[in-house]
Amino acid sequence: MHPQHITQQLSPGDADATSSVFNPGFVLDGFLPDLVITTPEWVSFHVHSGRLLLSSSNAFGGLLTQPTYSLALPEPAVVINIVLSIIYDLQCHHNPPPLPSTQAALDALVKYGVPLAPLAAPQHPLYRLIFSYAPYYPIEAYALAAHHRLENLAAAISSHLLAYDLSRLSDELAIKMGPVYFSRLANLHRARLAALRNIVLRPPAPHAPTANCDHDAQRELSRAWAFATAEIVWNALPNTSTSSLRAAFLQAGTSVSCPECQNMLHQRIQEVTNEWLAVKSTI
Repeated sequence: MHPQHITQQLSPGDADATSSVFNPGFVLDGFLPDLVITTPEWVSFHVHSGRLLLSSSNAFGGLLTQPTYSLALPEPAVVINIVLSIIYDLQCHHNPPPLPSTQAALDALVKYGVPLAPLAAPQHPLYRLIFSYAPYYPIEAYALAAHHRLENLAAAISSHLLAYDLSRLSDELAIKMGPVYFSRLANLHRARLAALRNIVLRPPAPHAPTANCDHDAQRELSRAWAFATAEIVWNALPNTSTSSLRAAFLQAGTSVSCPECQNMLHQRIQEVTNEWLAVKSTI
């Protein structure tokens, strides 16, 4: 039976520790482990050599070209735990490890010949693990996904970067994500700002003249809209909220007394809201 939804707890500083999940009784498809992996802290992981070979394109970094019962790996236990959880398709995002450990685990997976792209689909633990960092470390998570060309992940994480000031991006992260993914993020910001300008610059449509409000009188609404638009465009961010747009235009309309003008104002505010929500928010 294929194991699912197991989160491992490790105390990698404990000498001669055994993984609570990857232990001697860890059964996969009816088979007990036939290989023991040890880390520099002397933490042991009991695994199935067949699973490692099936997941790897280079015999697990050339370490499994010949039958063996044990491997001593240089990566720390927290990193090996992530590596094995990904290989075995086990959940590890409910109590995510520090982001640097996940970064090291991805480097180790590449080193041991495990292709990342097939494992980075939304239904897999690797996707969920990296995406779990997006609310807290969005630019670092984006750079990690971009570095490994994990398209779906980079796109999903980019929606958390609409408020990010790209002028603050460090050289290290810029190099890590590479010019293509940096350009795509910058283009997303520019495209959203351009779209917002185009949306708000269009004022409410005039209504049919009435006894109390002719075309000349309706210019008051157009002027109020123009003033609000200028302020919005000046302060616009790629993540400008619909509530802030609505508030700005409602405030501009407080000087308008004509009920018909107010009706046209509210219609246009709703259109602006809908159009802004429809603008693409990912790379």
